[in-house]
Amino acid sequence: MAPSTPHPDRIHVTFHHDGRTTRLETRTGESLLDALRSAGVEVNSHCNGKGTCGKCRVHVVHGDGEANERERHVLGGLVRDGWRLACQLDVHEDVEVTVPDARMAQVATDGTMPDLELNPVIVRGKACLPPPGLEDQSPDDERFAEVTDLELPYRFLATLPDALRRTGFCPSYLYRTDRGEVVRFFDEDVDRTDRPLLGAAVDIGTTTLAVYLYDLETGRRIGTASALNPQRPYGADVISRIEYASAAPGNLRTLQRLVAERIGTLAVGLAERNGFSKDDLLTYTLAGNTTMMHLLANLPPKAIAVAPFIPVSLSARTVWADELGIAAGEGALCVLLPCVSAYVGADIVAGVLATGLDRRRGAPALFVDIGTNGEILLATDHGMTSCSTAAGPAFEGANLLFGMGGVEGAIDHVRLEDGDLAFTTIGGVEPAGLCGSGIVDAMAFLLDTGVVDETGRITDEPEALPAALAARVVEHEGQAAFRVTPPTGAIPSGILLTQRDVRELQNAKAAVRAGIEILIETSGTNAEGIADLYVAGGFGNYLDVRSAFRIGLFPPELAGRTRMAGNTSGIGAVLCLLDCRLVKAASKAVSRIDYIELSSDKRFTDHYIEAMMFPEP
Repeated sequence: MAPSTPHPDRIHVTFHHDGRTTRLETRTGESLLDALRSAGVEVNSHCNGKGTCGKCRVHVVHGDGEANERERHVLGGLVRDGWRLACQLDVHEDVEVTVPDARMAQVATDGTMPDLELNPVIVRGKACLPPPGLEDQSPDDERFAEVTDLELPYRFLATLPDALRRTGFCPSYLYRTDRGEVVRFFDEDVDRTDRPLLGAAVDIGTTTLAVYLYDLETGRRIGTASALNPQRPYGADVISRIEYASAAPGNLRTLQRLVAERIGTLAVGLAERNGFSKDDLLTYTLAGNTTMMHLLANLPPKAIAVAPFIPVSLSARTVWADELGIAAGEGALCVLLPCVSAYVGADIVAGVLATGLDRRRGAPALFVDIGTNGEILLATDHGMTSCSTAAGPAFEGANLLFGMGGVEGAIDHVRLEDGDLAFTTIGGVEPAGLCGSGIVDAMAFLLDTGVVDETGRITDEPEALPAALAARVVEHEGQAAFRVTPPTGAIPSGILLTQRDVRELQNAKAAVRAGIEILIETSGTNAEGIADLYVAGGFGNYLDVRSAFRIGLFPPELAGRTRMAGNTSGIGAVLCLLDCRLVKAASKAVSRIDYIELSSDKRFTDHYIEAMMFPEP
């Protein structure tokens, strides 16, 4: 038999990733990024293939031409060392590349749990019914409802006759406490009395996922698991994800499937590692920003991205887990928490529950969750007011030359030691870039040492600095930069903070600060009158609050009143998991939250410009 002839329009791509070598076929002219996505490789692409973020870089072993102008602009000298952008590398010949290995994420799961009364949405039940006879010919569903006062959804109606007769008309079952509906029947000989009822609370972040597994009958936390959000290759921010989801039929389903499958994998994996099974997992409660909730629910998010920013729905929803494709036991439910607006989501509502701001009385409190956007809420005796700042994903490490998420190898803290810069990395491994907390620390360091002035300009007189710091001021692409780490074989330039990076951080912190100032102004109070500042989210969990005040992220009057609240989105979801009545409390809280659209607020520009400056020492 003659050997097959390669198709003239097919190209072979060989890539090395996570210690494995894989070979695949792709079409002539397809971008390497799309080819890698198709192979299931999670390549960072914060800008969703626009060629602006520089995060999808790969090292070319051989093949496919010269870098284009955009790659040279974004990557600078890295191009000479063989680095390319996967989104800009259109494959026209066989190519071999090395994709940077995936790194373990540092995801915040901690937070303070307030007291609550255990009242899960699914509980056990058992009933003994009078058996039918010629004198009593009532149908099975009426017979069951008369004794239990429970409804049976149509999807379970066919299981009722067998469930009754196998158990001598004394069936065991699980039912919903919020609606009085049966979700599953059991035979007497496999009664669940020796099996737990498990539930999972999920924080769906744009960058990360966090899952909390609980025994619903005891309230005991069994464990937590976390991972990077698998949608990241399609953009670091919600706008990029919306653009991808809206670009072609099937794209929305791709994003939905990715996140649903990863949530199920994390939750089922937790259950199995603790001696349980998927069949024991009966409830999910989920919180995330409004776009993430739309993508999970397979709702088109397109209108969120354009004025007047209209979501499909902001309401709390309870759906079957199998409708979303999330792995769980038969009859499992998914409770989706409510949102406030297009850009203040269920994660903030969950945070309100976790911090008790919906019940707050007395002096005002400020809540700030900084991620790919900055969501801010001010609670007073008269209610709550919120806004969302288009800060961009700088605090997540995106749009910075060596910025990265909170994963192994990210520089997470920077300090002055013996007249020079010292740092730590996540996992204690060799540095690969800077995550959000490291970026804020580095910026505070540069301000304190005089490397950067209050306007954000890197000094053009390094000779005035101590020798160790002066040697770190270098030139990159015609502009000043600061070398955080020395050159290595892996990073020939060393890890740099460029002048452009400083401007990105200025823009982000100015947007957040402007939002804070507008909420304070709208409330009729002042910064001195705010008793507590809650800083939430993964970024806030690792942030050195002193550095945040040093760069002007928060009003200086709030120093000493700051509480690092942890992952309040996850903790709020846990509260609703363990007490389903709090889902109604969440919806009630939403009705008390006013929303200010900053894009149409004339005050925003003035506050933003003022906040661009860094505080003087």
